[in-house]
Amino acid sequence: MKVVLLQEVKGLGKTGAVKDVRNGYGFNFLLPEGLAELATEGALKRVERIIAKRAKGMETAIMDAKAQAALLDGKKVSIKTKAEDGKLFGSIGREEIAAALSAMQIELAADAIAVKKPFKKTGTFPVEADFGNDVKATFQVSIEAE
Repeated sequence: MKVVLLQEVKGLGKTGAVKDVRNGYGFNFLLPEGLAELATEGALKRVERIIAKRAKGMETAIMDAKAQAALLDGKKVSIKTKAEDGKLFGSIGREEIAAALSAMQIELAADAIAVKKPFKKTGTFPVEADFGNDVKATFQVSIEAE
C-alpha cells in the first residue's frame, strides 16, 4: 500500500515522503498513530501545503537567529566575581554568561553558549553562541575580580 508520511518516521522517511509499505504496517501502526495517510491526490496536496508552511516558518526562524547573532557578534561581556591572584572563588559557566547577556538586554538560552569547561581564572575569553541552523556568533567574555 502507498502512504504519505505526515511526520518523520525513523527508518522509513521524512514528512511528505510517499512510501510503499506492507498492509499490516500501514493499517496497524502508521495510520492509527497518525504518522501517515493513504496516498491519495488530496493527501499529497495537503502534505505539500504543510511542507511549504514549515519551510516558510523555518526561513523566519533563520532570519530571527541571524538578527540575534548580529547583535551579539563581536560584543564584550564583563562579569565581576570574587577572585584572588587571578583565580576565581568558584567558576563562571553558561548560566552566568547568559545572565550577564540578559543584563545587556540580549536574551540567549544557556544551552546555546558553547563553553567546554567553566572558567576558573580571570581574563578575557572568546565564546561562541550557536543559534541553530548553522547560525553562530562569537563574542568575548571578560572575567574581572571585584
